[in-house]
Amino acid sequence: MKFTGILLLLASMHLSANTMAQHVTLSTKNSSLKEVFRELNKQTGYYFIYNENIVKSTTPITTNFNHVPLKTALDNILDDLMLAYTISGKTIILEKKPQTELKRTQEQETLTLSGIVYDTQEPPAPLAGVSVMVKGTSQSALTDEAGFFSIRAKKGDVLVFSMIGFFPREYRVTKNERSLPISLNSDVASLEEVVVVGMNEQQKKHIASSLSTLPIESNIAGKPITNLSQALQGGVTGIQVSQGSGLPGGDAATVYIRGITTLNDANPLVLVDGVPMDMNHIDPVTVESVTVLKDAAAAAIYGSRAANGVIVVTTKRGTAGKVRVEYNGYFGYQTPTALPQTVDAVRYMQMDNEARIAAGQPIQHSELKIEETRNGTDPLTYPNTNWLDLMLDKTAPISNHSLSLSGGNSLARFAITGNYMDQGSMLPHSDLKRFNIRANTTVTLADNFLVNLDFTAIKRNRQLVNRVTTSGTFRFLEDLYRVPPDILPRFPDKNGQRFYGQYSDIVNPLAYAEVGGVRKNEYTESLINFRPKWTVIPGLNVNGQFSFRLNSDAHHNVRENFTHFDYYTGVLLRNWNLQREASQSRSSYYFVGLNADYTYRNNGHSLYGILGYSQEQRNQGDWTIYALRSAYAKMNYSYDDRFLLEGTVRMDGSSRFGPGNKYGFFPSVAVGWNLHNESFLQESSFVNNLKLRASYGSLGNENIEPYLYQSLINPGTALEVTHGNPDISWEKVNMLDIGLDLGLFQSNKLEFTMDFYDKRTNGIILLPQLPLTGGFQAQVPVNAGEVQNKGFEASLTYNERLENGFGFSFRPGFTYNKNEILSLEGGPYGNDAEIRNQVGSSIGSLFGYQTDGLLQASDFYDNGEPRISVRSNLSAPGDIKYIDLNQDGKIDEADKTIIGDPMPRINFFSNFRFDYKNFDLEFLLQGTGKSDAMLTGMFALPLDMSADGGIPTVYYADNYWNPERTDARFPRLNASPGDNRQASDFWFQNGAYVRVKFIQLGYSLSPQVANRLKLSGLRVFLNAQNPITFTGMKMIDPESRGDQWKHSIMATYSIGTSIRF
Repeated sequence: MKFTGILLLLASMHLSANTMAQHVTLSTKNSSLKEVFRELNKQTGYYFIYNENIVKSTTPITTNFNHVPLKTALDNILDDLMLAYTISGKTIILEKKPQTELKRTQEQETLTLSGIVYDTQEPPAPLAGVSVMVKGTSQSALTDEAGFFSIRAKKGDVLVFSMIGFFPREYRVTKNERSLPISLNSDVASLEEVVVVGMNEQQKKHIASSLSTLPIESNIAGKPITNLSQALQGGVTGIQVSQGSGLPGGDAATVYIRGITTLNDANPLVLVDGVPMDMNHIDPVTVESVTVLKDAAAAAIYGSRAANGVIVVTTKRGTAGKVRVEYNGYFGYQTPTALPQTVDAVRYMQMDNEARIAAGQPIQHSELKIEETRNGTDPLTYPNTNWLDLMLDKTAPISNHSLSLSGGNSLARFAITGNYMDQGSMLPHSDLKRFNIRANTTVTLADNFLVNLDFTAIKRNRQLVNRVTTSGTFRFLEDLYRVPPDILPRFPDKNGQRFYGQYSDIVNPLAYAEVGGVRKNEYTESLINFRPKWTVIPGLNVNGQFSFRLNSDAHHNVRENFTHFDYYTGVLLRNWNLQREASQSRSSYYFVGLNADYTYRNNGHSLYGILGYSQEQRNQGDWTIYALRSAYAKMNYSYDDRFLLEGTVRMDGSSRFGPGNKYGFFPSVAVGWNLHNESFLQESSFVNNLKLRASYGSLGNENIEPYLYQSLINPGTALEVTHGNPDISWEKVNMLDIGLDLGLFQSNKLEFTMDFYDKRTNGIILLPQLPLTGGFQAQVPVNAGEVQNKGFEASLTYNERLENGFGFSFRPGFTYNKNEILSLEGGPYGNDAEIRNQVGSSIGSLFGYQTDGLLQASDFYDNGEPRISVRSNLSAPGDIKYIDLNQDGKIDEADKTIIGDPMPRINFFSNFRFDYKNFDLEFLLQGTGKSDAMLTGMFALPLDMSADGGIPTVYYADNYWNPERTDARFPRLNASPGDNRQASDFWFQNGAYVRVKFIQLGYSLSPQVANRLKLSGLRVFLNAQNPITFTGMKMIDPESRGDQWKHSIMATYSIGTSIRF
C-alpha cells in the first residue's frame, strides 16, 4: 500500500510538471473568460470546470502571451479576477479565492494608479471629465482637460470609468500604474455635444441659453484665411460679418452680433483662453473651438463687457503620448474681386471736353492731340497710360506656414505652434508679414492640482507705399483713378536725373512708388496666461487666473530726398525733402481672477455653479488708464434631463464712471424643456431631440471714452475745456430670447435651431449740442438714447452617409435683424451730411433727397424754364430730378429725409460638403439681402473738376446721359455738376449679393499608405476663396457698402497641405 501510494504521488507530480511545462501563445482583446478557456483547450487539451455564475461576473480580458508556460498564463489571468484553480488529470477546476485570502490580499497594499483616458477615434483624443470610481465605494476622481486621472485603490479593486456619450469600462487593479491607458468607446446613441459656454463647458442638452459654435472643420481647418474674423462669415447665424477691405493688415472683418446696439463702440467682446484679445492676431491653426454667446443668459457672466455679444475662443492643448508634429501650409495668389477699369486716353479726352463745354469752360484737349494719341506714333508726347495695369500686381502672392509640436505624459503636456504668414499686396512696396508663437503647457503638480501656463508672442510687420495726406488718409488707390491717362509716368533719364509726369498737385503714382518712400508699422504683443486649478474634492474646483499683456505699436516713415524738375523746361516742380519720422505707443493689460465651481449629479438632479471675482486694468500709451472690478455667480440646474434652469448675476465696477455710478448690476435667467425626454416622445424613433428655450436678462456696455464724467482741459484747441457729466452712467441692454432646438432621425441626422429675440439698449451715451444761450458752444455727454434690435435666426444641419461610403452634409443659416432708434435726446445726430441717426430710423441711415430719375427735355419749356420744381436755375436735361417732398414748390434742405439703410436686414449662408473614399469637396455660399450702397466721389461724378473728379470708368462711359441715351444710369457730363453732387437715392446701388466664399477639393492619404510613409496622416487641397460673386452692384465690391477707396476684397487661389508625423 505504501508503495502504491508513492507511485500515485510520483505520477501526480509528473503530470503536474508536464502540465505546467506546456507552453501557450494567446492574444485576446476584451474577450470573455469562456473564450480564453476555449483557446487554451485547443492548445493544451485541458478542460475547464467552473461555476457559470463565477464566470459571468468577470470583466473582459485582454492578453498577449507568446510561448509562455501554461501556469504563467493561468496565474496572470485568474489572479486579476480573484479566482483560484486546481489541476486534476486533464481537468482544471476553477473556484473563488477564499475570503480570508482575498481580504489578506486586499489589505496588503493600497496602490496609486494614474493614467489618461482616451476615446477610440484615430488619432485618439484625451477625454476630460471622465468619472473614475472605485466600484462599491465612494472613492472617485475626474479626469482633467488632458484626460489625466489619479486615484488610490487596493489590489483587487475594480475601477469604473464612465462618461456620458461613452460605454462604461471596468478595470481590475493588480499593481501600481503610473501611465495606465484607458480607452472608452463612443455610445453614438447617447453621445451629447459638449460646448464651451464661457467660463466652463456644458453638455448641449443642458443649455437653455442661445449660443452657436463655429464648425472648425468647415470654416477654419485647411482654409487659406488670413484672420479669424473672416472665418465667422458664413459659419454662425445671428451675426453680421463684412470684410470691407483686402488691404494686407487691414482686411479684418467687422462683426456685429444681433445688430448694432449703440452709437458708440458696438464691437463684441473676444476672449481667447479667457483673455480679451484681437482675434485677428490669432493663428487660425491653433484654434480648438469658437463659441458665440448671443443672448443675455449666455453672455451675462461677462456683464458690462458683453452688451455687444461675446466670442469665446479656446486654443489647442497638448495631450499625453508621443510627440506629434504637424505642418499646415499653403501657397497661392490674390486677385481683386472688384477693380473697375478706366477709359483710355482718347475716350477720356473726349469726355473731358464734353464735360467742360457743359460747364462753360474752355476745352483742354485739341483734336490734334486726340488724333495723335489715337495713332500712338509718339507715346512720349502723346501718352496713353493705364495706371491700373502699370501700378497694380493683380496676382499678389500669399503664403502661410504653421508648425506644431504637441505631446507629453501624465505629469506635463505641451502644445507649441509657430506660424509665419507673408501676404503680398497688389500695391507696390506693400505687404504684411506676421509671426506668431503660442506655447500652451499643462503641468499636473499633484493628483488634484494642475496648472495651465500659456505664452503667446506676436509680431506683425506691415509696409505701405508712402502716399498719405497730412490728415493721414491713404491716397494711393485714389491716385490711380485721378491721374489722367494722358500723363506720362516717367520720361527718359537725363544726366542721371529722373523725370516724372505731373498732374495738378500729384506727381503721379509711379513717382510715389519709386521715390516717395515707404511707411512701416511694426506691432508686437506678448502675453502670459497662468491658470491654476485645484480639485478640492471630486466635483469642486477652485480656479485662478493671472494674465499680463504688453503691446507695442511703432510707425516709421522713410523717404529719400528727391527734386522733381520739368522734363522740357528744367523748371523746379517739387522738392521732396528727406523724411525720417518715427512714433511708438505702448500699452499693457493685466487680469486677475479667482472662482470656484461645483458639479453635482444624483438621482436625476444635475447642478453646476460658479462663484468668482476678477479685476483688470488697461494702461494706454497716451496716459489713459481704466479698470474694471467684478463679482459674478452662475447656476445651471437640470432635473431628469427634462427641465433646465440657468441663472446668472454679475456686478461690475468701472473707472469710466464717476462716484455713485461706478457699479452696474446685470442679472439673467433662462429656462428650457427637453420634450424628447417626456414619456410621450421617448419611444419615438423620429424625434431624438426637441428643446424649448427662453431667456431674459440685462447686460452692460462700458466701451465708451474714459473720463466722460470729468471736465478736462484741452489747451490749444478751439474748446479749451471739454465738459463732463458726473451723472453719466451705464448703457444697458435688456434682451428677450425664445428658441427651439430640434433633432430628427437616428443620431440627429437632421438638426434645426431657431431663435426669436428682442434686444433693447437703454441709456445710450450721446453728445447733444448745448444751446448757444448758455454762452458757449459745447457738447456734454448724457444717457439719452434707446435702440432696438428685433430679429429671427435659424439654422439647419443635415448629414448623410450611404452604404457605399459616399457622405454629404448640408448646413444653411438665415438671420433677419431690424434695427431701430426708439429715442434720442438732442438729436438727430450724424457724422457727415449723408449719415443721419434719428428716431424711427436705423443706426447709420442715409440722409438726402428722394429722386425720380433724370430730368428730360419734356421737363422744360422751349425757353429752358423748368416745368417742375428744380433745385437750381442751372438744372438742365440729364441732371438729377429731385422730389419736392413737402410740396412747397422748391427743392431745398427741407426736402431731405431718410432715404436708405446701408446695413442689410438679411444675412444667410449655406455650406455643402461631399466626401467619397479619400476625396472631399466643400463649398460655402454666403450673402446678404437688400442694403443701400451710395456711390460717391469720382465713381459717381468722375469729371467734377471742383471736387473729387477723376477718370471715368468704362461702365460710367457706357451709361451716362446724352440726348441719344435718355434712359441712362448716370447724369450728363459736367465739369461743374453742381446740384448733382447732392446726396440722394439716385446714387443707390442694391448691395444684395451671393458670394461663393470658398470652394475646396481635398485628398487624404489612406492610413495604410500614410503608415508606409511613416506618417500619421497627409492631406492636400486646392482652394479658391471668394472666386465668384453674384450681385447687381457695379464697380464696387458689395461688402464695401459703397466706399470706393477701400482696397478691394481679394479672391485667393491656393494649394496647401497638412502633414502629421
